[in-house]
Amino acid sequence: TFDMGITVPFCPESRLSGIGRHFEEGAPLWYRRRFLLPEGFRRERVLLHIGAADQIAEVFVNGQHLCRHEGGYASFSVDITEALAEENELVIRCTDDLHDQAFPYGKQVMNRGGMWYTPVSGIWQTVWLESVPGTYIENLNIENPGASVTISTVPPLEGTVSVEQLGQFPLEHGQVTIAPENPHFWCPDDPYLYRFTVETAQDKVESYFAIRSLEIKKVGGYPRLCLNGKPYFFHGLLDQGYWSDGLMTAPCDEAFVYDINLAKGLGFNMLRKHIKIESLRWYYHCDRLGMIVWQDMVSGGSTYHMPWVCYMPTLFPHMSAHTKDNHYELFSRSSEEGRKSWEQ
Repeated sequence: TFDMGITVPFCPESRLSGIGRHFEEGAPLWYRRRFLLPEGFRRERVLLHIGAADQIAEVFVNGQHLCRHEGGYASFSVDITEALAEENELVIRCTDDLHDQAFPYGKQVMNRGGMWYTPVSGIWQTVWLESVPGTYIENLNIENPGASVTISTVPPLEGTVSVEQLGQFPLEHGQVTIAPENPHFWCPDDPYLYRFTVETAQDKVESYFAIRSLEIKKVGGYPRLCLNGKPYFFHGLLDQGYWSDGLMTAPCDEAFVYDINLAKGLGFNMLRKHIKIESLRWYYHCDRLGMIVWQDMVSGGSTYHMPWVCYMPTLFPHMSAHTKDNHYELFSRSSEEGRKSWEQ
């Protein structure tokens, strides 16, 4: 029985969802939305995109089970074309259990306090539909080796890449390398972005890239972290990404922009994104506004063991580096098993 309404993409625990409470751990959350496709929207295929749903999401369209996705922080999509009718019903079933140690869940706990935060369940990033041709650009890989950029499509396709500032380049077997004669490097003080369009026989997408390098070089006899070949002081903040009204979901893009500009105005050039993977729009705003991002791996929550995860690598980094296999093995075990592994 669907007897409540919720504003997506806000989790039910948030005020912006319109609910503002946490449901029993492990209990399924069922979302339903009826929809008609707008006139002229549908091409050959229709994709459903879900930015993130914590932790397990199952998708049904018109009663057909189409996919199951595990992991509360990664986006996913599913082709719903074959299940579509004139009038449609989308149902998404989410289950979330903070006691399930198979999944990372950041700083979510039942009893918040100190460094631990309110639980987040169900859908917490945008759900949207996209219509694409039969053969479409599923993904772009953009690599930045030095002063050039390599763009490749998945699947490998033929076509052209038009860079706004540089002109047109042939896309052959899904790949093109662009090496500007005088590259305009990206940095926080000058966040220069190259805008480009990839066009194939059937599809067309727009994106951007930056030219920048990050490496450790010896300068003055000491190893330095260098941006674009020069020593750079990374002066940053820990960005937890929790909001008073939306919890892990920002109320709007303007909130992202405000936070990034506020950090820049205070003299910071870097944000360490902590305990979550943010909406992809946040990373875009960081790129265009000039903010370096250090991305954490989402932690395993309140049961991780501080001595093995934090203290040992800090106190004995050389041991971690030289015993890489044991290092990873150690952190994936319980405290007692970890202690034995460390002693061995």
